[in-house]
Amino acid sequence: MRSPKRTKRIVGAAAAAVAIAVAVAGCSSGTSSSSSSSSSGGKPVNLSLQMWDPEQQAGVQKAVDGFEKANPNITVDVEQIPQAQYYTKLDASLAAGQGPDVMWQSSLASQYVDGGALEPLDKYIKESGVKLSDYPSKLVNLYKFDGKQYGIPKDEDVWSFIYNTATFKKLGITDVPTDKWTWDDMIRIAKEIKAKQTTDSDFPMYYYTTFVNGVAGIVHQLGGTVVKDNKGTMSSKEGTEALQRLKGLQDDKLVPPVSLAADYSETSALISGTLAMGEVPSYYLSDLTKANLPAGTLHAVPVPSINGSRATDTNGLSYTMNANSQHKDEAWKLIEYLTSEEGAKLHVEGGAGFAANTSTAVQDAYYKANSSIANLKEAYQPMLKDSYLRTTTQYPAMRPKNPEIESAVGDYYQGSTSAAEVEKNIDSILNDALAK
Repeated sequence: MRSPKRTKRIVGAAAAAVAIAVAVAGCSSGTSSSSSSSSSGGKPVNLSLQMWDPEQQAGVQKAVDGFEKANPNITVDVEQIPQAQYYTKLDASLAAGQGPDVMWQSSLASQYVDGGALEPLDKYIKESGVKLSDYPSKLVNLYKFDGKQYGIPKDEDVWSFIYNTATFKKLGITDVPTDKWTWDDMIRIAKEIKAKQTTDSDFPMYYYTTFVNGVAGIVHQLGGTVVKDNKGTMSSKEGTEALQRLKGLQDDKLVPPVSLAADYSETSALISGTLAMGEVPSYYLSDLTKANLPAGTLHAVPVPSINGSRATDTNGLSYTMNANSQHKDEAWKLIEYLTSEEGAKLHVEGGAGFAANTSTAVQDAYYKANSSIANLKEAYQPMLKDSYLRTTTQYPAMRPKNPEIESAVGDYYQGSTSAAEVEKNIDSILNDALAK
C-alpha cells in the first residue's frame, strides 16, 4: 500500500456513503444485493476488478490473464483508479447499488462491512478448501469481522534498507551496511558519507520521519507502544527517545529536511546516486527493480536494529467481493485464483508487492523477479519475523486524525515544542479518535 508520504487521501464520508449502498441496491437497475449468484453454466461472464496502484497494474493484469486462460468463459476488466480518488469513486458506485465485482480493500474494510457492501466469503472458503493458514494470521484477521471472513490477503508490506554500491565506491567508503548492523552503525556510516559528499542536493541516507512509519516503529523497537488498551501511550521514555533519534538525524543533516519529505523520492535519489542509502518499503521496490542499473548496484540489508529489535510496521491489502455482484461464484473464482500460489506467482512476476501467500514458491518467484537488487531475500527474512500491524491499520479510527498528529510531530522537528509537549498532544489526539 502506498505510503501517506506521497499519497494524501482523506476518507471522510466513506462509512456514510457505503451505508446506503444496500438500501438503494434493491431499486438499482444494475445489480441487486438480494440476488444470489449462480454458476455461469458455461455462458460468457464479464467481471470487473478495481485497484489503485499503477505500478502493480502489470502484475495484476498478468495474474488476471492467467485466470482468464484457466476460465475461458470469464473475462475480467481491470480498472486502475488513482489512490486519491479510489474510495470516492468506489463509494459513489456502491451507493448506486453497483461497483466492481472484486475490489482491493485496506484496513478501511470495516466501514464497508458495516455498510453491507462486502460479501462474506466463509461459504466459498469452505467449499473450495482454501486454507487461511497459507497467509499471515494478522492479515487474515484484519479482514475478519463478527466471526466472518470478508477478504483474502493479497500482499504484505516489508521494509529494508537499500544502499547504492556505486555511490559508496565513488566516495571511497568501505564501511557498508550489513545484515547485522545497528542504529549506531547507521549513524557512523551516514556521518562518513556526509563528510565526503560535496553538494547540498546529496544526502547520506533517507529514514522515514512520519509518526506512523517512523516514530511508531522506533517506539516498538525500544519495547514500547503508541496505543495500548485503546488509549495513546506516546508519553513514555520510549516515545521521547524515538522523537529525539529522528530529530537528531535532521539536526545532523544526515537525512533530507522534513520540508522536502512530501516531494522527495528516495527511490529516484537512490537510482541517481544522490542518496547513498535509504529505507524502502516493498511497495516501492519495483521503482528500483526497473532502474537501468547494472545488477547488484543496489544492495539490500535489514533495517538497523535497536536493542536487538528490527520491529517495523506492516499492512496488507486484500481482494474482497461486492455484495451486489450478480456473479458471485465467478467473482469468488477470481479471488481464489489471484490469491492462490499460481496467481500470486504471476502477480510478483509481473511486478507487485511482496505476496501475502506464504508459499515458498511464491516468495522465490518474488526474489527472482527482483534479483537485480542484491541480498534481498537475506534482508527480508528477518523483517518478516519482526513486524507489527501499522497503527493506522490496527486502529483505522485514527486515520482522519493522522494529519493532526503529523503536524504535531513536525512542530517538534522544527523546534517549536518539546518532546514532552508533543507526546501529550499526540496522546490527546489519539484518545479523541479512538474514543469515537
